[in-house]
Amino acid sequence: MKLLVLFFSLLFPELHPFHSSVTEMSYNAKEQSWEISIRLFHDDLEQTLSSNLGKKYRMIPGDVASEKVLDAYLRKHFRFHAGKQITTPYRWLGTEQQQEAIWVYIEIPTSSDLAGSYLENSLFLDEFEDQTNLVSWSFQGTKKSYLFRKSQEVQQLSR
Repeated sequence: MKLLVLFFSLLFPELHPFHSSVTEMSYNAKEQSWEISIRLFHDDLEQTLSSNLGKKYRMIPGDVASEKVLDAYLRKHFRFHAGKQITTPYRWLGTEQQQEAIWVYIEIPTSSDLAGSYLENSLFLDEFEDQTNLVSWSFQGTKKSYLFRKSQEVQQLSR
């Protein structure tokens, strides 16, 4: 019986009932930078990148080649707009596996609070109809949250 359960779990891996990412942005005044962590479901990430690449993709946290592919995807789907100019001023710090999730760490060195800028978060929106991307922003004791989904991929950041 255990073998049968194992076989079906490998053949039909359990799918989570929703598709979402969670991003936490905190301003570090001492370092004058935004510290950003993005939590992505591992299976959603691999499915999306496989679709984008047109071949099977396997994410290996810490692997330089894997992280390069993810960084390129992120730079297309997680961007900051200052006026009409699109910028992606962040530094890639790396990834970490944590149970079913991949944590992505990036940083934006700036003395600005980014208020008035626009954030685009279209992660996985092309792949999953029900995808939502939650962004929580913390700056000097002020906290804000934004919910991104299809037709609401870009939002203005405010204090």
